Amino acid sequence: MSRLASTLARLRDGAFATPVLGVILLAIRNYVLHQSANQAGSMAFSSVLAMFPLLLLVSAAAGYIGQPGDAAAMAGRVMGYAPQVVREALQPVIDQVLAQRNQALLTIGLLVTLWTASSGMQAVRTALNRSYGIERGLPFWKARIKVTLFTVVVGGGVVAAFSSVIVMPYLWRLVDANATGEEALWLRNSVRYGVAFLALTVLYALLYGWLPDVRQRLRTVIPGAIVGAALWVGAAATLSTTLRSAGKLALVYGSFAGVVATLVFLYISATTLIFGAEIGAVLRERADPSEPAPETASPTDRTAGAS
Repeated sequence: MSRLASTLARLRDGAFATPVLGVILLAIRNYVLHQSANQAGSMAFSSVLAMFPLLLLVSAAAGYIGQPGDAAAMAGRVMGYAPQVVREALQPVIDQVLAQRNQALLTIGLLVTLWTASSGMQAVRTALNRSYGIERGLPFWKARIKVTLFTVVVGGGVVAAFSSVIVMPYLWRLVDANATGEEALWLRNSVRYGVAFLALTVLYALLYGWLPDVRQRLRTVIPGAIVGAALWVGAAATLSTTLRSAGKLALVYGSFAGVVATLVFLYISATTLIFGAEIGAVLRERADPSEPAPETASPTDRTAGAS
């Protein structure tokens, strides 16, 4: 029995010492130790609250940065990656929010809308702080300024990057000119998910580099962003197939099937973001062993310090 335990221990130590496999295994272990599944749930809930105020701000910014229809085009493009049942639940609400944009901004107020939209980023910051093992984060007012500025900058950048007159129409024309039938469908999906992967890699890298209350290095941020973006693309493609309709969910959740599917989609999206951060945290610790390991503080201490 002791020989078997010794063999298993050697295999475990060897796996953790492997350059690539070891990083993945440590990231999985830290994901569990940090109770990141709970953090992903919190992020999914916060995303629902922040989604539509953020859409209002992006729509308002599109009037100055891009063309009048850029916000609607961007929302439709992003929703194209979601499962059909999620699109059916969110698209009518998105259309209604965009149609009442000016009235909503005047009624709620720009600052209140910006505060609500940045609350989603605050939830992301809290989760990333836990992934990086940060015991004491910034003071509340500094943290709010940080996430608010990030919300404004990223919102404007998203509008510019996804403007309907910049990239996608030219890519679709190129695809249509060089492929037909099944080949065109395959090529369109490849381009669509390829663009999503590149955009998410940049976005995840910005999130990992800016939001955690720790000095970051590009060489440890980029690999985590690549892994997180790849996981999101794979999850989105898989969920688009498995959640093709609300029929099965409706048997359990009735008319709330679309809402449940949306929360599941947001939860899995949050999971990919957090796991990418865990990859970056492991790489950061290996690059600089003098940095404290993520598990030096208890989950309770980290939660208090990151909030």
